[in-house]
Amino acid sequence: MAAVVLTLILAFVIAGAVWLILGSRLQLSTDTDQNDRLNFALYYVGTVPVSFVLIFFGLGG
Repeated sequence: MAAVVLTLILAFVIAGAVWLILGSRLQLSTDTDQNDRLNFALYYVGTVPVSFVLIFFGLGG
């Protein structure tokens, strides 16, 4: 259970860093605030597998 929580937290941190670096590159909504939230959510979903691998091999190895 701790690995799941750590994975989600690390994904949130990585997604935040990616969003700060890349910004809202994708036009997912006409509203700017909604577009920022949707871009962050997409970055978050995309970084969950990466953070899982980092946590899995970090804790397991």
